[in-house]
Amino acid sequence: MDRRKKPLDVAASSLVDLKAELFRKQEEFKKEKLLKDAGVFAKPRTSHKKPSIWTKQNTGVVNRAAKDVEEKAEEQDILDKSRKKLEEKAKLYEKMTKGDFPDEETEDLYLVDFTQKIIDKQHEVQELHQSEAPGKTSERDIDEEETQPEADIPPPEDPDEEWVDYVDFLGRSRRCMKKDLPSLLKMDQELQGKRQEPDGNTLLSEDMRRELQRQQWEKEEEEALRKPMGPIHYEDIRENEARQLGVGYFAFSRDQELRHKQRATLDMLREQTLDQRNKREQLKEKRKAALDARLSKLRARKIQKLREAGLEEEAEKLENGGMICAAEEPEPPRVTAASRKVEVIIQERRDTKPGVPYVREWDKGK
Repeated sequence: MDRRKKPLDVAASSLVDLKAELFRKQEEFKKEKLLKDAGVFAKPRTSHKKPSIWTKQNTGVVNRAAKDVEEKAEEQDILDKSRKKLEEKAKLYEKMTKGDFPDEETEDLYLVDFTQKIIDKQHEVQELHQSEAPGKTSERDIDEEETQPEADIPPPEDPDEEWVDYVDFLGRSRRCMKKDLPSLLKMDQELQGKRQEPDGNTLLSEDMRRELQRQQWEKEEEEALRKPMGPIHYEDIRENEARQLGVGYFAFSRDQELRHKQRATLDMLREQTLDQRNKREQLKEKRKAALDARLSKLRARKIQKLREAGLEEEAEKLENGGMICAAEEPEPPRVTAASRKVEVIIQERRDTKPGVPYVREWDKGK
């Protein structure tokens, strides 16, 4: 059966409602038309639609967002306070590194020795200026040399100062003055001999090695006989000793003049070390005396305040305590050598007769 030919089941009440709604719409349209002709624009009606599920917000989200805003504000306040505190500390540190202390009495309360840092910084600046000055002069000299025109090198006044070329035992081309050539050739021969010694001694027998050692001893004794008589030092008799002497050992030269120079250098370094140590001790004592003076002033000021407040007993206790602290501490008793001696008790075996030596079981009958 065709749906278009199917009769509609319409009740009388629904037709009445439809006619009423149509009449109401016609009246509204006429009213709006009359207002429009009169120049009065009616306010459009707002349609009240059902909100969708996407426009609806969770009730807890708004509360959490507000709470997050409050926490961020608190964190920002804490961050601003900490930044301000750090800036104050940085300014204070910069002042103290420049020597501008807020109070002399609080200078020793800090763990950093700012006075020494100022002195070290001044030394570094002086050393930097001293190191930069030669560099600038050398650069200036190099620039002047580069700008000067090339000229022929004049011949030497002394023939020994003439430059000569030679080839060492490694085949390298070298250049030196004529007066230095014999010493350099001798040094070259010595180095060549030292390089060849290990290859020749690898297959030597014990007798051949002893013979070479004897020849070396004879050579050293002949050199010692040629030298003038003088004091004998450890380096003269050490020979080929294999013992390691440690870091405190200093190998002095066998030449007397060079040995005296080395001794003078060591003595000078020792005097410098002692001088610096004495200066440090004096500076330490000076600081300690200044600190004691400040503490005594503070103690006197506190005692005066206590007496003004009528607390005589506490003032006397504080004064007596300061006197006891200022007194020298008694030296600890020294342990003498006699008190460190250990009493030795000789014990004898009780299973033997006095005066008869003890004989073990397995030694009886031997």
